[in-house]
Amino acid sequence: MAIISIKTSQSNNAPTALANGELAYSYSANKLFIGQTDTATSAVSVEYIGGKLLVDKVANLESIVISDNRTYTNFTVSGNLTLSSIASDSTLITKANGRVDGVKGTSGQVFQVAANGTPYFDSLNGGTF
Repeated sequence: MAIISIKTSQSNNAPTALANGELAYSYSANKLFIGQTDTATSAVSVEYIGGKLLVDKVANLESIVISDNRTYTNFTVSGNLTLSSIASDSTLITKANGRVDGVKGTSGQVFQVAANGTPYFDSLNGGTF
């Protein structure tokens, strides 16, 4: 039977060196490390591969992805952003409470805002005075 030994430290955030395949755990950083090399002649590097910190981050990410009503500051999207609750080909508007909503019309209609602030698409009728 093989015995697996893991180096541990209560005070160092990361090991300075490990042998290829050697494991180390830092309780101060909550990280698991392994000594890793690409070839038999390459220098061994210390790689972060897991630990409590990673498990906590994944659990936090799950709660962010699953929950509703999230608030983001300085949100940037590079690529496509899909809003599943808004119909395709909608015009996006921001309501007074900061929520994004979609308004959809048909060809020939004009985007308008009712007296109560509700946006809609309709034919342009000249209005009343």
